[in-house]
Amino acid sequence: MFRAGEEYHELATLVRAKARRNGAKAALRFEGRELSYRELDAESDRISNGLAAAGIGPGDRVAALLYNTPEFPLLWFALAKRRAVLVPLNTALKGEILRYELADCAPVGLVIDPRLWDAYAPFREGLRIRKEWATGPGDSGDAAPRAVARFGDLASDRAAEPLAPPAPSDPASILYTSGTTGPPKGAIIPHEQMLRTAYEIGRRSRLAPTSVLFTALPLFHCNAQEMTALTAILNDLTAAFDERFHATTFWETAATMGATHVSLLIAMVNVLFKQPAKPSDATHTVRTALTAGTTRAVWPEFERRFGLTIIELYGMTECGCTTLMNPPDAIRVGSIGTPLGFVEADVVDDDDQPVPAGTRGELVVRPRAPFSMFLGYLGKPEKTVEAWRNLWFHTGDFVTRDADGYYYFVDRKKDVIRRRGENLAPYDVETEINRHPAVFESVVVGVPSPLGEEDVKAFVQLRPGASLAPRELFEFCAERLPFFMVPRYLEFVDEIPKTANQKSQRYVLRERRGGTQYDREALGIVVRKP
Repeated sequence: MFRAGEEYHELATLVRAKARRNGAKAALRFEGRELSYRELDAESDRISNGLAAAGIGPGDRVAALLYNTPEFPLLWFALAKRRAVLVPLNTALKGEILRYELADCAPVGLVIDPRLWDAYAPFREGLRIRKEWATGPGDSGDAAPRAVARFGDLASDRAAEPLAPPAPSDPASILYTSGTTGPPKGAIIPHEQMLRTAYEIGRRSRLAPTSVLFTALPLFHCNAQEMTALTAILNDLTAAFDERFHATTFWETAATMGATHVSLLIAMVNVLFKQPAKPSDATHTVRTALTAGTTRAVWPEFERRFGLTIIELYGMTECGCTTLMNPPDAIRVGSIGTPLGFVEADVVDDDDQPVPAGTRGELVVRPRAPFSMFLGYLGKPEKTVEAWRNLWFHTGDFVTRDADGYYYFVDRKKDVIRRRGENLAPYDVETEINRHPAVFESVVVGVPSPLGEEDVKAFVQLRPGASLAPRELFEFCAERLPFFMVPRYLEFVDEIPKTANQKSQRYVLRERRGGTQYDREALGIVVRKP
């Protein structure tokens, strides 16, 4: 019987132990390059030596603006060996949000893909990050200045002074999540959480000795890190990555990678399902899809058409990329599953009292083992206390639970908008819209999307006497916001409805009907990924 993973508690020991066991076997597969287990360990050792020579040590933070390339895992494991902390940032960030996150985490170093240099350059002088490394060969088309050091030159064979392995409680990474009424929050993720989550995912993923786990999700998210990379490494398997999701070639790419398992978000499921049917739809190698948000209507037909089994799950950054998951031998269509072994879950009302089976309430979770959830929000103790109320972490999501302990997602309680796999805060979009000189105030809400999840809609109140063309405001947003935050819809209103204490009545606008709505895509304004 296949061994469903082993328990490790920190990343440095994991990669060294697996290199001894698996040697030349492929650990990580990218387009055009593989890293064997031995290479992953040896090359991350050399990068770790270079980081030590550059003065990077325990507790130091190094930010990363990197796509799905081999440099990401090499940096990730090298930092673990230095007991330093990786801060991976969303590659779509630009403008004030990027500046804020870099300033907030205060890294001593930054590793950046040259294709993203132009987004970083406007803030470079103000941030004054001590060490910068750019990936890539540094050719004439490279946006990074020639004086910036190359990541490839960081590797050194001169061994650094040995360090004790990280403790399970040591921070391994800081992952930014969207705030609802303020700027993004950096969730501090300990080594134990990353590996405990991956271990439990492996136990419910129908793995075999020849399994290959494939994703087109970005490595700066916990999903690709824990569900794909670490689950594969823990189980002596191969993880494969595409740089980005391409619906028209997804199954062909998966087959080329030898994938048996894929990780999909609801927007990906729906886009794949909407592709024209082909005789080859089920001729790939994938047999299991780990998904989040699949509807009852699509689930059985998706399985039939693409010749695989869906294992639906639920998770969030703070409590593991997967917190609940269907048992592989007792899957219930429509359910997000049951709690994984490291967490306890419940459904509560607004007074934090448990509700009966079948009753809607907020999902709350807490760890069963030390350091198996996040350590808190960086520099925001009040937000940490707010999230942990009455000894439970409050997810902000409404669910129901049946008599057998299976959970079912209902809706979001908090004002985070979920678009194409990204969580975004209305606050961030509103802040940028309000910078336009013609805008007095704005409110941003999520509205149903035909692809599942939500699209972004902005309600805008102009300054007295001001005028503003919809196209101008859409283009203003596209210049300043990540692609996934740019509103799809826009509606001008005479006045933003307020409560007695002058808070915007977001729910009133969300339910508003009959206004004149402008559609960015109908206006021909296309916002593309970087």
